[in-house]
Amino acid sequence: MPLISCVINVDTRVENDTNKEMFNGVVSRDFLVDGVLNKRKLFEGFDTEFIVFVDLHEELDEATHSQMREISDTLVIRKHNKLFEDNINFAPFNDFNYIAALSLVRGKYVFHFDGDVAAFTSSPQYIQEQIDLLEKYDFISYPSGWSPNPVEDASFEGNYWVSTRYFCCKRTTLNITEIIKCQLDYDYWRTTYPRSRLCHWLEHILQGQGTVFYPPLQFDKFILYTWENYEKYTLKRLNNQTFEEVNAWVCSKNYHYPNNLTI
Repeated sequence: MPLISCVINVDTRVENDTNKEMFNGVVSRDFLVDGVLNKRKLFEGFDTEFIVFVDLHEELDEATHSQMREISDTLVIRKHNKLFEDNINFAPFNDFNYIAALSLVRGKYVFHFDGDVAAFTSSPQYIQEQIDLLEKYDFISYPSGWSPNPVEDASFEGNYWVSTRYFCCKRTTLNITEIIKCQLDYDYWRTTYPRSRLCHWLEHILQGQGTVFYPPLQFDKFILYTWENYEKYTLKRLNNQTFEEVNAWVCSKNYHYPNNLTI
């Protein structure tokens, strides 16, 4: 069975139980360990390596650090800063964290998750279906009510994005050198990949590298969401429940675009 690389990007900003605005979403220390365990359960039955990249704002306590080392194949802890060459406030600093994490993969297939994303599946078959779709599309992103697109918005003119919340692709699809070149030279990126949206985020640059498909919502098979608000230990509880129990709980809450869950 080909190796899968599961990449998870997390951070240790000050804890925040409510998604306030863009770039200021929910942060919980639960995501550091229980978030990784959530993905380990998701990929049960597959040969998977787990790569965890930590953008370190507040120090990890010893117990959490030890647990993360135990459940990760590769654990990278980078002290938070926005430096790049002589720029002390480099705007795409977080995109370069993503790029650094993705450059570590060794598997044939890559699955990427933001740290505040939870995912559950009824069986390994759904993961296999995602892998099979990579024979037709370059990237698979999060489930959407507007499949095969993330939204129904003609103003986008078909130029969407490969959401870092969740995407999968073949390792060979990720041309890291080309991605970095696009990130550092926007003029080159816009002229070389005119079909991609004009935004410097990595997820828009990735879209320029190939086709992206947003699968339909199938709550009976796969549930993925970002927390709109969070109560401590909730993820640990869900990780220990059956898929049917998780499904019933999620369906009793407010699940809304773009895959956000209000509990």
